[in-house]
Amino acid sequence: MAFKYLIIIIAFASIEINLTESRQSDKRRWKTDKSLYSHYVNICDIQDRVSKVHCYCENIKLKTATKADCWVFNGGIAEDDPFWSNFYSQPMIEKLSFNVRADGGLTYIPAKIIVRLERLQNLNIQYANIQNIPSFAFTNSTSLRDIMLPKNKIVKLERMSFAHLIMLSNVSLIDNQISELQRDIFYDLPNLQRLYLAKNKIEVIHEGCFKHLNNLIKLDLSSNLLAVVVRENFQGLSNLMNLDMRNNKLMMIGDLAFTELWSLHELYLDNNEIEFISERGFGGLTQLRKLSIADNKLASLDANVFNDIQKLYILDVRNNYLEYFKEETLMNLMENFKSNYALIALNGNKLTCDCSLAWLLKLRNETRSKRVKTALTRLSCISDMKPKSNGSTGRDKSNGHIYKNTMSLKNNIDKSYEETEGNIDDDTVYEDTMQDQDNEFNGNKIEYRRKLIDVPSEALPCPNRLSLEGSFSPPTQDEVKYYKSSASKVIVTVYLLLTILNITL
Repeated sequence: MAFKYLIIIIAFASIEINLTESRQSDKRRWKTDKSLYSHYVNICDIQDRVSKVHCYCENIKLKTATKADCWVFNGGIAEDDPFWSNFYSQPMIEKLSFNVRADGGLTYIPAKIIVRLERLQNLNIQYANIQNIPSFAFTNSTSLRDIMLPKNKIVKLERMSFAHLIMLSNVSLIDNQISELQRDIFYDLPNLQRLYLAKNKIEVIHEGCFKHLNNLIKLDLSSNLLAVVVRENFQGLSNLMNLDMRNNKLMMIGDLAFTELWSLHELYLDNNEIEFISERGFGGLTQLRKLSIADNKLASLDANVFNDIQKLYILDVRNNYLEYFKEETLMNLMENFKSNYALIALNGNKLTCDCSLAWLLKLRNETRSKRVKTALTRLSCISDMKPKSNGSTGRDKSNGHIYKNTMSLKNNIDKSYEETEGNIDDDTVYEDTMQDQDNEFNGNKIEYRRKLIDVPSEALPCPNRLSLEGSFSPPTQDEVKYYKSSASKVIVTVYLLLTILNITL
């Protein structure tokens, strides 16, 4: 019996000891936490007016803020400044932005913050002076999803600048001064889907620059200085769906330039200086749906240039120098352009009003797409036949010639393009500003611009050169023999005549 009481007493004593130790442990932890945060300034409630950084949060209570919008003042802040430790006061921050007011006020990526904020998902820095992003600048963060660095005067990206960031999905480096993309800048980024490099000075993309970005969906290289594009530039981008290369310096598209982009759906090449596209320039783009090559210098298109793009149903070739756009060019895609969501834009070219355009009238009648009907209704072409007058002739009374500033067409289309940011789904882009009486001078010849639908298909002329192009074939062996025989007979005849003349004289 005494033994049982002894066991009970020991059990109660153990419980009391455990409770006492637990209370002491909680007390020590509270003291530690209090010590940890008590000597840090709450970054969401900075009272010091001369502080170099001020942050505005949705909640100023310690350890509760999830969003902080910070401004850097008073000449900036050094990378080893003790102020950075104050971010321990708000360890729950998920979205953090820095707006730099002083020139040169922030010249680096604040890595110390990224290390401290284990929940940080979105980092935005703008108007800083970060000329160089070093290797592992983002400290292998396992939480960062979005890194936005616009307008920071960034010039160089070191190898592994963006590396080992397993949750990263979006990177924006828009409006900086980057001139070159080296290999292995982007490394071990398994979830990166969108990369924005627009408005830089990129001239060179090294082979394999993007080879580790297997899951990238959108790549924006617009408004740079790229003059050449080759397939090696896009190695590794097998899942890319949207490529924007508008406003560069491209002059030609060579064979298989985009063949690494097996999944590409949309390709934008507007506002370059493209004069030539190889017959297999778009080879390999079997999934392409939308192609925009407006505002270039194309005078012709190879009849087979779109052969590999079997799913294409949106095509924009506005504002080029095309004189002909023959049915053969889209022969394999004709059914696509009859679908409900199709679009073909040809305005702003120098299309000749002849029978080579008759197929467009047929397409207009057969398509189910309202956008195709609208675009082809407004399409104009150039004819040397003066249309019937319907009022104002636009005649210049000073010299009796009819004229109009032909640049008005391009200017109006350019304006529409800018207003819609290149959105070719906007029907207002296709409004044809040229009326039937408008014309152009070609040497001493006046050429009149007319709406294609106002010219009956049977009235469209077929110049001899078109029929010759379509019917030309090499001579047969019999024809060659005949031509040689005829030539010999002519020579003999001429010789005899000359002989007779000499005898007579």
